[in-house]
Amino acid sequence: MFDAQRAAIEGSQQFVEQSFATRGTVSRMTLTGVKSQESLQRQQLELARAMAHGTIGTMTAMVPGGNQEPIQEGIDESFDQLKTTHAEFYDALEREFERDVESVDELSAEFVDATEASTERLLESSRELEDRTVENVDDLASQLRDQLERTRELQDELETQFEHRTEDVEELLESQAEQIDAVQEQLEERAEQARDAGGTSIEIDSDRALEEIDGIGTTTSERLSEMGITTVDDLTESDPEAVAEVAAVSTSRAREWIDQAEA
Repeated sequence: MFDAQRAAIEGSQQFVEQSFATRGTVSRMTLTGVKSQESLQRQQLELARAMAHGTIGTMTAMVPGGNQEPIQEGIDESFDQLKTTHAEFYDALEREFERDVESVDELSAEFVDATEASTERLLESSRELEDRTVENVDDLASQLRDQLERTRELQDELETQFEHRTEDVEELLESQAEQIDAVQEQLEERAEQARDAGGTSIEIDSDRALEEIDGIGTTTSERLSEMGITTVDDLTESDPEAVAEVAAVSTSRAREWIDQAEA
């Protein structure tokens, strides 16, 4: 963009210089044409004088005793005066054209000098503006690169933290699973020990009421009684899904009650 701008400025300066050069060339060509026209007209005057002399000579020869010298002297005097007037006219005309050419040259030189100075200042301003613009663009690009680098570092840090958190959660889940397995093994060992000893981990008389089972209250007992389950012994022989449906609890909860009754 800046190169195109400078090219346009320099092109304008060259156009101005060419315009003045063209005007100066036209003025010089006009002056040359005037001098050529002056030379041609002088030749025509000399030719006209020669023809006049020839005509007078012919006419006096036809007249006996004719004297042509006075007539020819008068013709020469007239042509000399005409040549003098002609020369003065063209001298004045040439001086005017020469002054015009000199004026054009002087004006052209002054204007071209002023144009070159203005153009140089304008180009210098353009170069300074370009330098500042390029510097600002470089600074902005550097800031953007730094920001991008910081963003990438932050992203890497977040990914590392997420991986650590994921590992911690996995370790916690594994630890809880191990604890659950340990508790399950302990419960199974105790149940096995209780069966081997012929006892129960929870001593509940089969003839006792259902309220003795942990989690069965009066309302639940009444619901179970409607389907014929009135004692702990009845509960051990019941289907978990049927108990869950009547008691409005989950099947796993009903199965816990049955396990307690069996124990």
